[in-house]
Amino acid sequence: MGLGDVARVTQHIARVSGSAGLIYAMHMSQLLTLVRHGRDNPFFDDLLRRAARDQILFASGTSEKGVGGDILHSLCSIDDTPDGRLSVTKEIPNISYVDHAGVVLISCMRPGGKKATQVLVAAETAGIAFTPGRETGFIGMRGIQNRSYQLTARFEPAAIFAQPYPVIARETMAPSIHIFWAALWSGIARHALDVARTFVAKEMAEGEVAAVVRHDLTRLADMHHAMNALIRDAIADEERRMSGEPAVGATGLAPAARSNRLKVTCSRLVNEICQGALEVIGIRGYAVDGPYSLSEPLRDALSGSLMVSNYRLSANNAKIERFIEEEL
Repeated sequence: MGLGDVARVTQHIARVSGSAGLIYAMHMSQLLTLVRHGRDNPFFDDLLRRAARDQILFASGTSEKGVGGDILHSLCSIDDTPDGRLSVTKEIPNISYVDHAGVVLISCMRPGGKKATQVLVAAETAGIAFTPGRETGFIGMRGIQNRSYQLTARFEPAAIFAQPYPVIARETMAPSIHIFWAALWSGIARHALDVARTFVAKEMAEGEVAAVVRHDLTRLADMHHAMNALIRDAIADEERRMSGEPAVGATGLAPAARSNRLKVTCSRLVNEICQGALEVIGIRGYAVDGPYSLSEPLRDALSGSLMVSNYRLSANNAKIERFIEEEL
């Protein structure tokens, strides 16, 4: 499967369940990291084979308490153990679906020489001791079973990726998860539009109000088409880059800026589309239950701007905008 295939599957899953779509998106971004950055390592080859055979679920352990949301900084550090293995203890404020995961990709510092390096470790949950913290009850995305943990992972030295974590994050994790998240939000938006279309077809009587509502529904569909076009462009650019071909107009700092902009723009569009669908349906869409309820997609859509803060990504783009010229 290519990036486009994964994005389309994510969209279809999210059209039914935002939480399930988010789990699939996160899992696939972690698995892609192993595929792209674990080459020529027998440990990772074996892990990939077992992942395919046993359908192992991968979780992300890159967030950390005390770093202000900046995943490219770690406070925890790898230690030696008497049996020749390694260990790391990390405070993670938010980790999802870990009770069902078989592997957690953990970012941490590896001491060495004059300066420590931030690295990524593929730690199997069978070798992790979890101390649960406060359970986090979110407004939406309730099915991801998110909560805080202190974890102590024991692992073989071969479980450490050869490349530094910031390189892995820049080359694979960030661009892929932004594409998969955008596809997730497209699926949630499609769900809201489906409900709104059904309502207008079955419940809306002809007249001036119906004409205005249909116009509004078309405007929302236009926004969804624009959203999907952004995602398709991002997929094409990233697939060209991964194959070694230069992406059109994407040199220097432009790829990172485009990836950030995709995430920020699509996370805003999903909220506009869902809220617009609610206005089309009216009070029956505001109900918690019922055939026209938009309770779940609305709550799930609100998470988009918070999963890596839009403010952080926009601030990063603001630093480099003067170096970028966007062309057709």
